[in-house]
Formats: sequence, C-alpha cells, structure tokens
Amino acid sequence: MTRRDFRWRVLGAVLFVGGPCLALLTPGRATGPHGLVTVLCLVATLLGLVLLIRGRKVALALRVENSPHRMLPALLHERRLQRRRRRD
Repeated sequence: MTRRDFRWRVLGAVLFVGGPCLALLTPGRATGPHGLVTVLCLVATLLGLVLLIRGRKVALALRVENSPHRMLPALLHERRLQRRRRRD
C-alpha cells in the first residue's frame, strides 16, 4: 500500500469514526437542527466507510467520471469492433 493510498484510508477511518461521534456530541437533540446534523454525519460515515475500503480508487473513479474523456475507452472498443466487422 502506498503512502497516498494509506492517507485516503486514514481519512476514511477518521470520517467513519468521527461521524457517529459528532452526531452523539451534538447538543439539542430535541430541536430541529440535530436531525440535519445527524443526516450529515450519516453521509460522512458512509463516505468514510467507502474510503476505508477502497482507498485512493474512490478519488480516481470520481476523477474519471467527471472527465470529458470518460467515454473514450468505450468509443475505442466500438471502433475496433466496427473494423473487425468490415474485415469479416
């Protein structure tokens, strides 16, 4: 495991542990803002779990999805199939 991957996993562990702790430490459980904080903590916990399991690959996947070239492998594959069909 590289340092970079280890850092992503540590961030995931911090979010995974910090989310529930923040939800428990939020004052005013009977009032309205606590519900919003609880939902945000749940999201942070789930994100932390994903980062803890997958590490740096999560960031790379998000980067690829937001890239304008994300369809390039599928396009190249389709062109290769078209060339093979023409030869046959």
